[in-house]
Amino acid sequence: MKWIAAGLLLMCASGWAQERDVQLQSFDQVWQTIANKHWNPKQLEKLPDGSSWAGIRDAYRKRVAATKSPDEVRAILRELIAKIGKSHYAISGFDASRASTLRQGGGTSPGFSVELVEGKILVTAVRAGGPAAAAGVKPGWEALSADGVAIQNAGQGMLHEDLRRHQILQQQIGGYGGQTLDYEFRAGDEKKLLRLHLPKADGSAGFGFMQGMDVQREFRLVGQKDVGYFRLDLFLDAVRVLPQFEQAIKACGACKGFVIDLRGNPGGIAVMANAMAGWFVAKSGVKLGTMYQRGVDLNFIVIPRLNGFTGPLAILVDGASASTSEIFAGGMQDLKRARVFGSRSAGAALPSVIEVLPNGDFFQYAVANYVSASGLELEGRGVTPDLAVAHTAEALRQGKDRPLDAALDWIYANPTPADRAAQH
Repeated sequence: MKWIAAGLLLMCASGWAQERDVQLQSFDQVWQTIANKHWNPKQLEKLPDGSSWAGIRDAYRKRVAATKSPDEVRAILRELIAKIGKSHYAISGFDASRASTLRQGGGTSPGFSVELVEGKILVTAVRAGGPAAAAGVKPGWEALSADGVAIQNAGQGMLHEDLRRHQILQQQIGGYGGQTLDYEFRAGDEKKLLRLHLPKADGSAGFGFMQGMDVQREFRLVGQKDVGYFRLDLFLDAVRVLPQFEQAIKACGACKGFVIDLRGNPGGIAVMANAMAGWFVAKSGVKLGTMYQRGVDLNFIVIPRLNGFTGPLAILVDGASASTSEIFAGGMQDLKRARVFGSRSAGAALPSVIEVLPNGDFFQYAVANYVSASGLELEGRGVTPDLAVAHTAEALRQGKDRPLDAALDWIYANPTPADRAAQH
């Protein structure tokens, strides 16, 4: 028996020795990719902690060579890329050591969103026509569990904490199209157990490795039914989203104003921001900002559309609005074409790509920096609302959306050109 055990140990050691070579290849790819593709090599010469990218290579490679499991390698690589101090750098793979009690749902929404409000996970929005609305779910309810698993607050201490918390919360309540899941809520002193059937997505959208995403969007009239409201949860599925956005604009020719809700939108395809901006900008030659890659500058030029919307434009953002959402909101704010409401955005505005490493893990890295039209770097800074306003538990229980209400108050206080002409 001792001989058999020793043989098994030897086989395991030999197997990991071969695997370690693959892990070292993965390390080399991560280090070299950042060295070759970071948009500003001078920033690599002095990292935020005072070290240099070239100077830390050997020490980290030796640590990878001494590992005994993929989880150890993954932890070292994550520590390595954290030295950059920027968003959109990530190593994704299965972590046996990170097994969690958090529910891992799918990408299909049950028709409601949740956020941490005053220390509790509350329903902040219920989508019209969705399963949650049909079951009677109300804003302000506390979300307790999904599919029998407690919904937990997570993301504390992470880079871009609000963004990560939002993503983890939506993942916990999400599912897969066609599933039927049980959800438990607390409404006042009463607990409610509701069974929701998640709809099948109207098609899988994707970009690169982001495949099978359920892109939620809606258009409706709000306020006194004379203000357009368009909500978009992801800048993906351009083939269908952009024509729907165009239809919304055309249906709102006589509206007092227009609201674009990008709360919780983590970004996506950057050029969709240019296309949407064209419906609100009449002057040619303006830009939302500039993307700086190594040796290449890309200006986000806005091409005006015929018969665009000229009335007041409000944009809603929060700490989970990132990347393309920030490019759009920050650019329109810089152009003084829109007023921004809500809370400061994530400050995670870097364009990125995803590659597969030799060990099978996914490696995400930034390839450019984005600077707004006024010269501000949004990375780490975010878009600052013109009027900061957040949800409260009491307002939600009363069915009020404070950021949207603030935007409507501003719109009604600012007449459209047609209103001004009518007054004369």
